[in-house]
Amino acid sequence: MEAGKGPILVIINPTASRGRGVRAWARVRDAVASRGFVVTEVLTERRMHAWEIARGAGQQGYSTVVAVGGDGTVHEVINGLMQTAQTARPALAVLPGGTGNDFARGIGTPKRAELAIQALLNGTRKRVDVGQVNDRYFGSISGVGFDAETARQANQWPKWIGGTALYVAALLKMLVAYTPVETTITIDGRVQTIRMFLLAAANTKWYGGGMFMAPHADMNDGRLAVVYARDLGKLETLAVLPKVYSGKHLLHPKVSHTTADEIRVESDTPLSIHADGEIVGRVPAVFRAVHGALEVLVPQLP
Repeated sequence: MEAGKGPILVIINPTASRGRGVRAWARVRDAVASRGFVVTEVLTERRMHAWEIARGAGQQGYSTVVAVGGDGTVHEVINGLMQTAQTARPALAVLPGGTGNDFARGIGTPKRAELAIQALLNGTRKRVDVGQVNDRYFGSISGVGFDAETARQANQWPKWIGGTALYVAALLKMLVAYTPVETTITIDGRVQTIRMFLLAAANTKWYGGGMFMAPHADMNDGRLAVVYARDLGKLETLAVLPKVYSGKHLLHPKVSHTTADEIRVESDTPLSIHADGEIVGRVPAVFRAVHGALEVLVPQLP
């Protein structure tokens, strides 16, 4: 199906990656207008504002919502769209403007704005799955353990430190402070209790700015890819972490992976839950995929 030319709502996060999204949209705005699209632009003003804006987009007659920012912006927009009945839910296009942009990578949207906007101008629509953890939705990956505690720490520090530097600083702190936790994991009814380092429930293959966490993830199969690591020690963690960028971490004997309809995580320790890098609560956590929940605009294949 062609992208179409219904009214478009552009939600721009002006603080994403120190204004990168604003600059990206400025470079392509004229190209969109020249094609006859009716466009409304809104700048977000606070946390969760993109969620609020996207929630009303369908009722206001928009056919497409463009998220301009990083994975945090996309996360909020997806949650807003998912509060609209599927029959009235606008399609989602992404103009990458953040540090990671992993959801955009997952649907095949190029990082460069002039190429990414072609999904809106000349692209096609396709349906993809959306992940769900408890009552929150996510586009890329959700999880508990080391990565969630790293995200929690990063979210506590001032944003002026910068996206990548902030994450690296939080990662280094967690390498020292974090220890695996006794956790009960139930995967499609199969129960096991382990000293868990982390568990990732993945809708896309990537997170964390290009970490190839779940090479077996498929956004169209109605299931989540699961990766979980047992009690990695400090030196083991240092050895495994670089391999996440190539997917070779799955070869480590303490790392397991599968796919599932439902994953449950319970622990007496109040572990944080992250979704797309945003902290969304604490365990217990129930992860599922919502099959074909979202229509996205993607570039046409040559």
